[in-house]
Amino acid sequence: MIDNDDIYNKLVGLVNLNDAHFNVIVDNQNLILKNQERLSKQLAELNSKLDELSK
Repeated sequence: MIDNDDIYNKLVGLVNLNDAHFNVIVDNQNLILKNQERLSKQLAELNSKLDELSK
């Protein structure tokens, strides 16, 4: 016989795991966006330096 408490605990565990995965995905997306912003600024600086050198 299957224990109802066992089923409940497994479902709660899966929900908690799903929440943890979602939080990791959101954190990774935020890090990617921050890195893209930094890279964009660095690229703009490099382009302006290259423009100065080409003159």
